[in-house]
Amino acid sequence: MARIRAAAPARPLAPESISLRPTLIGAGVLAAFALLATIVLVAFAIVHVIGGGYGTNDFIAFYAAGELVRTGHGDQLYNIHVQELVERLRYPGGFGDTYAYVLPVFAAWIFAPFSKMPFAPAVLTWMLLQAMLLVALVRGLSHHLASVPPLPRWAFLAVFALSMPAVSSIIVGEVDLIVFAGILLAYLLMRGDRQELAGAALSIALFKPHLVIGIVLMLLVWRQWRTLLAFAATGGPLLVLPALLTSPGTLAANARLLAHFPASGQHLSIDESTMSNWRGFVVSATGHGSVWLWLPGLAIIAAVAVAIAMPRWRGAAAGGRPADQSYALAVMLPLLMSPHLHTQSLVLMFIPGAIALRGMFRPDVAGMRSVERQLDAVSAMLLLYSAIFVLWVIGISGIALMGFLVMLIYWLCAYRWPREPADIELGVVRTRTFDALPLSGAPG
Repeated sequence: MARIRAAAPARPLAPESISLRPTLIGAGVLAAFALLATIVLVAFAIVHVIGGGYGTNDFIAFYAAGELVRTGHGDQLYNIHVQELVERLRYPGGFGDTYAYVLPVFAAWIFAPFSKMPFAPAVLTWMLLQAMLLVALVRGLSHHLASVPPLPRWAFLAVFALSMPAVSSIIVGEVDLIVFAGILLAYLLMRGDRQELAGAALSIALFKPHLVIGIVLMLLVWRQWRTLLAFAATGGPLLVLPALLTSPGTLAANARLLAHFPASGQHLSIDESTMSNWRGFVVSATGHGSVWLWLPGLAIIAAVAVAIAMPRWRGAAAGGRPADQSYALAVMLPLLMSPHLHTQSLVLMFIPGAIALRGMFRPDVAGMRSVERQLDAVSAMLLLYSAIFVLWVIGISGIALMGFLVMLIYWLCAYRWPREPADIELGVVRTRTFDALPLSGAPG
């Protein structure tokens, strides 16, 4: 497949060339309201933490898990009743249902130092670290998008950094930005044909192993054995060794908890009705959380998504389709397949977004960097930002519709991937229309 060509530096858009169109104005107004509301929510969360009245979320489970492994009770790490006991002992205020810890054992050891602090300073510290990671990710994306003109590039970076998925990951004390970092770094290393390092980087995303399923499937189709072996060599010990050193039975206990977790909902706080997937829509629309009510539909969606991705992965391996499109679909696939998905995990959608944005503004193709194209891209990004916020508000208010937006973005990745104008006219796809991942050992 084609190697990556050096990108020419982007030139700024002249102010006199910007014409405000109704679509852009409307998108800007909607995004401004969404941004203002987001700032208020963030301020509210921080004030609550400082005041000691911070509402519980997944961080309380991480905090309790850190306490268990730090104090030598790792054998009870996946015991829901013990988790609840520790959470209620260490959290300064009362709460309802238990927040279950389901992450791998190595993550609990990362949270162990935080459990030495009182809860409020611990969660504030974790939020600060996640905010610093977000800044680093913005800088990394900015470098990757250096060939994109400044206006759409900075609009994308702002939409990413201020979106509800990114903000939620910080204010609820989650780990999805770490997963984002691992998946993005793996992609960048694959582009440089550094396959072993890419596999090692992908293991960073094992905080939530189900979110790398699509990439692993794609690598199998591509027969990228070097990347897969490096991933197994780093990710396997990461998952296994801390578990065995903590307690021989923790791996089996984790597996049992995960097996029963999708059907849980009475004793655990898992917020089924607000999930950003088919399960969330069904539960919020019907008021019933029976696994047999939502699982068939989710299985059908997953099967269709895999059926759409497979020929594109094979085409990329053979040199007939853009490999970047394959990676975008691989990142999106778990967002359609996962039975447990909340807003913060949707931050992964911005990886395909960044890849596609770079493809929309190829510096070596005439007309790709026109003023109209830049303004259309900015309008689309502002509308996406507003849509995510509005659907989030609707989801926490009554009915979860975010899963349909995820389906739409997956469809766009599959059927509306950026192509050269000539290709659009001819109705064909050529590998050189987009920066291709160099697949070592791939045919063609």
